Amino acid sequence: MNAQKKAAKKAAKKAQKQVLKTGGAPSPATSGHAIGPPNAETTGALAKGPGTSTVPNLPSALSQKGSLLPLQVVINPNLPLAERPVVAMAVAVLSNTVNDLDITSDHRSRHTAMGMEEGGAVTGDFAMARYLSRRSGDGMLLPSSPSGQALVDAWVDYAQSLTLLETSQKMIALSMTLHHALATSTYLVGHALSLADLALFAVAGFPTQAKDLAAAKSQLPDHAVAASRWLSMMASHPALQEATQLCVGVTNSFEAVFDGEMEPLVSGMNALEGAVAGRVVTRFPPEPSGYLHIGHSKAALLNDYYARRYKGRVLLRFDDTNPSKEKAEFEESILVDLGKLEITPDSVSYTSDYFKPITEYAKILIGEGLAYMDNTPQEEMKTERAERQESKHRNQTPEEALKYFQEMSSGSEEGGAWCLRAKIDMQSDNGTMRDPVLFRQNTTPHHRSGTAYKAYPTYDLACPIVDSIEGVTHTLRTTEYNDRDEQYQWIVKALKMRRPRIHAFSRVNFVNTVLSKRKLTWFVENGHVTGWDDARFPTVRGIVRRGLSITALRSFMLSQGASRRVVNMDWANFWAENKKEIDKTAQRFMAIDKAQHIRLVVTNGPKEADFAFSETSCHPKDPSLGSRAMRLCDEVLLESVDVKDIQLGEDIVLLRWGVVKISKIGGDLEGKFIPNGDFKAAKKKLSWIANVSTSTPVVLYE
Repeated sequence: MNAQKKAAKKAAKKAQKQVLKTGGAPSPATSGHAIGPPNAETTGALAKGPGTSTVPNLPSALSQKGSLLPLQVVINPNLPLAERPVVAMAVAVLSNTVNDLDITSDHRSRHTAMGMEEGGAVTGDFAMARYLSRRSGDGMLLPSSPSGQALVDAWVDYAQSLTLLETSQKMIALSMTLHHALATSTYLVGHALSLADLALFAVAGFPTQAKDLAAAKSQLPDHAVAASRWLSMMASHPALQEATQLCVGVTNSFEAVFDGEMEPLVSGMNALEGAVAGRVVTRFPPEPSGYLHIGHSKAALLNDYYARRYKGRVLLRFDDTNPSKEKAEFEESILVDLGKLEITPDSVSYTSDYFKPITEYAKILIGEGLAYMDNTPQEEMKTERAERQESKHRNQTPEEALKYFQEMSSGSEEGGAWCLRAKIDMQSDNGTMRDPVLFRQNTTPHHRSGTAYKAYPTYDLACPIVDSIEGVTHTLRTTEYNDRDEQYQWIVKALKMRRPRIHAFSRVNFVNTVLSKRKLTWFVENGHVTGWDDARFPTVRGIVRRGLSITALRSFMLSQGASRRVVNMDWANFWAENKKEIDKTAQRFMAIDKAQHIRLVVTNGPKEADFAFSETSCHPKDPSLGSRAMRLCDEVLLESVDVKDIQLGEDIVLLRWGVVKISKIGGDLEGKFIPNGDFKAAKKKLSWIANVSTSTPVVLYE
């Protein structure tokens, strides 16, 4: 063991010299200690510079474009995980700023790099992590006190020096360091996770995945209890696992594995960015103002699929923020229709459950000067927004805004002229960012809360707030909301709330099909259809009544994937897929047109009075579906169209019975049953039914 310690010391000193040669920071190992906790006095170069000095060659994205876009992160997917920005991603997740980053894959890039908001770029995981820590102002990751920052910087510099060692030497040095540093504490600095822990965890290879953790622990000495415990604790941290997933899945082709394998993605589906099994929460938020149609079914099925695939939860939330449109009837119908789709939400909630906290958050925006009250007429406001003109009330004080907000909320006639608007950017090229309306008065009694509220939040305000409160991790939204995504992120960022990740997908469009709930309601109210379950309607109830297989619908929607490409689908293709699915389990029966048929007399067949039957399979390709009795008779009925060119002496096959040789044509047919006849030689294989009084009449509607 002494020999190992000496080798580790020697290697650490060699690494220290190499770091100094390349412009890096000196290692705490030079302070006179054995490989142990760093000395804050030895910190320096990496904390002061932009981080690019330690890397002689810039990424190709930098050399070709001159600079990266602000907060654009470039990752080469060909590099091993240890050379990807896992520490920086962990900092971004922990500081609730990961949604600010534009993470891109670049096979040409030689190193990890990130564009800075101030211009220029920073290269290297640790340097990027320091930049993001300082940008977020998170006092846990990087303490605000000079002494705390110096201590964290010392640990980061120490970790930087260890990266030059061989793996076995790194793990020995790490175990010795943690043995002393964690003798009476859980974390390296203070009482919470900091950048120091992240940097040292990266030295061990950032082993959050099960196989990597096992490999890292196998490199530790037998007595390294503190190091083993610390590695397990760090590996199980949700933020660190999410950071790993972001780096591993940068090309959307691979996923990190933490606790057991996940089922493969259905063909056409993409992995959720940063998704960790067991922690994914999705939501389906329909407005209870109509019945679900096929377009809603895609959103519901995608949310359900991702939640189940990642062993997470799917929430059903009724977006009941407009009492003028919503009814309890529609809520009940949505629950029933989700049952038809075989979707069972893990919880059911209502946006109206959160009216009180949403109102308080609105007041916070007012108090922070991020929202104001406006009584500009609607058409004039629309014109001002189009022309990028600020409202005359935009610069009112928070006190004035709060007074008018309370007046609006009281339900008074005077308050009805006012609405709450976000103060964002009237010059933005994105129209949704030009001070959108967040709250309006509506004195219509709410079907759940009655007259308790006289003003209601818009969907644009309520959705991000409730998503954050309910723990939604991935917000699936159709591409028609793309412009509003920036607004969504502004609201949760302005309120300093947890920020869900937005995942966009294209809506379902069918040619010559109306999916507007307003227009569908018109058809129902004016009696042009029998109801919301009319088989001609694109509602869930309508298509199920028409014969839709839920398995076929699920397969069809998932095959479209969660891509953003908008496609106009043809119903013929949809029903063709449905037929393929039904064909797998549908029992086989035969029917003949009552008006357009020909009678065939089988001269040696059984009489009707004999009640002769033959046993046949319910499905020729699936014996597990069993068998049924088939009635035989000397008179059978054939479709006229099937026998119009039949020849005298021709052999035909009566399906499921046998071969008949035709002996008479012209009008009714006659023929003789041929036992053990040659099925393959006969060209015509015809459907038929016995012409008996007990046949079942069937009406076909098309």
